[in-house]
Amino acid sequence: MKKSRPGYSLLEVVIATFLMALAIIPAMNFMAGAIHASHELETWNYMNLLAVGKLEEQLAAAAPDFTEGTYAGTFSDVGLPSVRYMATRTTSPAYGGIADQLMVVTVTVWNDENGNGGQDSGEPEVTFATKLASMKIYQDGA
Repeated sequence: MKKSRPGYSLLEVVIATFLMALAIIPAMNFMAGAIHASHELETWNYMNLLAVGKLEEQLAAAAPDFTEGTYAGTFSDVGLPSVRYMATRTTSPAYGGIADQLMVVTVTVWNDENGNGGQDSGEPEVTFATKLASMKIYQDGA
């Protein structure tokens, strides 16, 4: 005579499945939050990198002739059309410059989340600034 093996009843299987579902739901919520935080961190990271690159570009452009101005644009060429920048080069004492001697270069990069082309409060932004001295070696090198 065969010995019957005890199995699980349908009720036990349903209860076990329910308990597993209860454990998975919070884990899925946690994963969604982690994915969102990762996306935000990635946005801040590339905004920092783009801001530093644009600051270096502005310094290289200003060094030879000390040209002042304000420049704006997007980073569409690198596949980030919603990321915009505003670069300012000035020798105005109001911004910390000295006419014909010291230029202040400021670059702000922001993620234009609403797509209106302007920088709005609440949109993530990164600003870097530095100063550039007017030196003969810069003009001779150009």
